[in-house]
Amino acid sequence: MKKIVFMASFVLLGCYAIQAQDVTRFGAKAGLNLSTLGGDALYSFDPKAGFHLGGVLEIPFSDNIMIQPEALISLQGSGGFFQDDLNFWYLNIPVMAKYNVFDELYIEAGPYLGLMLSNNLDGNTFVGGQTFDQTNGLDLGLGIGAGYRLDENFYFQARYSNGFVNAIKDLKTKNRVFAISVVYFL
Repeated sequence: MKKIVFMASFVLLGCYAIQAQDVTRFGAKAGLNLSTLGGDALYSFDPKAGFHLGGVLEIPFSDNIMIQPEALISLQGSGGFFQDDLNFWYLNIPVMAKYNVFDELYIEAGPYLGLMLSNNLDGNTFVGGQTFDQTNGLDLGLGIGAGYRLDENFYFQARYSNGFVNAIKDLKTKNRVFAISVVYFL
């Protein structure tokens, strides 16, 4: 009996996966970031211009609700505070829930996971002589935004993401990123 239930479940999931492949869409995403490190009133972090590039999936659950997981390489950081700009390269993996408000306008929200790939923090010294050289390799946060589907292939987004983990250890420095993006669905 257990084998029959297992096989029936396996077949049903396989049929759903085959059907989902027809409606699940893959796309490429690129855009501009305006990021800063926020959270500590003692230091001033200037905004930094950067970019992001990667891929997205769009998985519909109903006519109005979709899940959009993404994998993006993103340049973030800060334009001031240390002698040089702070450049933090992340692999960000957001999973956004999108809701169709009306026509082609969507709102979206969801968590993200950021994995730090590299940074230029080593050797930067604060004016007072304090050196910060340790970063957290992991970032967790929440993003909210809106998007507009121009046609079947082009989708435009604006999103704000706020991190919950300090980017620099022992200093309140949470990632804050405003991003404008274009997605091209295949």
